[in-house]
Formats: sequence, C-alpha cells, structure tokens
Amino acid sequence: MTQPESELRRLQRAFTEHLRNPEQVPVPEGLDPRRMGIYSELVFGNLSSLLSEFFPVINSILESSAWDNLVREFLIRHQSQTPYFPQIAEEFVSYLDQGQVSSDTPDFLAELAHYEWIELALFTAEQELPANNLSLSQLKEEPVSLSPLAVPLIYAYPVHQISPDFLPEAPSELPVCLLAFRDRDDSVRFFELQPLAYKLLESMSENPGLIVQDWLTTQATETGNEDVSAFVEGGVALLEQLNQFGLVTQA
Repeated sequence: MTQPESELRRLQRAFTEHLRNPEQVPVPEGLDPRRMGIYSELVFGNLSSLLSEFFPVINSILESSAWDNLVREFLIRHQSQTPYFPQIAEEFVSYLDQGQVSSDTPDFLAELAHYEWIELALFTAEQELPANNLSLSQLKEEPVSLSPLAVPLIYAYPVHQISPDFLPEAPSELPVCLLAFRDRDDSVRFFELQPLAYKLLESMSENPGLIVQDWLTTQATETGNEDVSAFVEGGVALLEQLNQFGLVTQA
C-alpha cells in the first residue's frame, strides 16, 4: 500500500519543481517569492556556468538565448542520477543523446557534446599508464589490449573541427574516426584515424587479449589485399606509435 506523502516531502517537491521551472511552476505557498527568485537564479546560473566550462565549444557556437534555453530544458527535463559536479557533464551528454531537445539546436550537438565530454572523462580517469612499453614481438604475437586511457571514436560530423567559424550543415561523406587518449604528461590528445585503424583499435578495446598479427592477417584476407605482409606491418606500425605513449597493454 502506498504511503501518503508527508507535508515535508510535498513542500520539498514543490520547492525543487519551482527552482527547475520558475516560469511555469508557482512559488510554494508560505514561501517568500523574492527569496525563491534568488534561489532559482543561483541554481540556473551555477548550472549554466558549470556546463559552459565543460562544453566551451557548444557554449561558443550557440547564441546566448539558445544556450540558456538548452540549459533550462536540461534542468527541467532531466532527472540527474548523481550529485557530483564532474559527472553532470556525462548526464548532459546522455540527455542530448536522447534527442528530446526542443530548442533550436544544430543536428551535430549530441556528437559534439560527446567529443567535448570524452576529454574530461579521460582527464579525470583514475587509471594510470604502464611504466614500460611492450616489445615488438609482444605487440604482434601476444594477447594485447587497448589502454582504458585510449578511446576510439566514430562520428558522423567532423566534431574536432567545429568552431564559431565552422558549423557543418550536413554529415561528412565518410565516418569521422578519432582516437582520444591521455598521455604520460596527463594531457588529453586526439588523433585522426583511417577506418581500418579505427576498426583495429575498436576490436582491441572490445576484445581484450586480441593477437594483432592474427587479426590483421584475417582482415587482409577478407578484404582481398594481395600483400598480406605489408598490410600486417602497416597495422603493427600504428600500434608501435601508440605503444610509445603506453596505450597498448598486455591482456
């Protein structure tokens, strides 16, 4: 049997609903409208400031009114699952990914938000890079994985190029493949990838213990590449580059 809502609980719910949407939800009975207005402005202002720090590119490409509408919609519609400020960025990405934004925003917004968020996610990740790199024989012949501090990304839009001076009107002709990673100086960096390189790194990420030489040989055969040896060496050369950053690990 459902318990009736207590008076305190009812007041708390009315209080927070007004803070989220002060233009549509009246001030709870018995509370000072002036004080409630101050609280409401503080909540919105703090959230807007926080999100603008996490998503500076989005903030820079939207008109101020469009940004305010986006933040307000997020505040009203999204039920956050975390009280921690850094994780609010992930909540914002999730909200945009649901495609329920009613304000006039560009089609690439969800992808751009994810691209901006991944930098924060990698920067704050608790994992550390290994002290030593793998040998060439280990890269080729032993089970390896991609470091959790390296994330292969694929987008429809060239999110890494978006700025106030460049706003793509349509998706790219080919998928945009990137690698985001944190280096040993704790700087987050991005590399552009060819589709096959993305596929290799994605496979390493999703299938820990991949033997790269076998995977590349299979890919060469399936794609009809006549020079299997050169194909394999090209893939290994990519891993050698990443290995210098400590991004390839033993499974």
